[in-house]
Amino acid sequence: MADRSVREVASAAGLHHTTLLKVLAGRAWPDLSTVARLEEVLRTNLWPRRSFVP
Repeated sequence: MADRSVREVASAAGLHHTTLLKVLAGRAWPDLSTVARLEEVLRTNLWPRRSFVP
């Protein structure tokens, strides 16, 4: 999250800040939609990508 606050990131992702705090603390699992929104806001991959070897 670099220098951004939890509230700022949560707001940009359309989440309540307590939801993001629970995810960060490991007290809640985000659904796929939440992960996608956070990836977009944070401009990083949060979900592991598969790499296929031929």
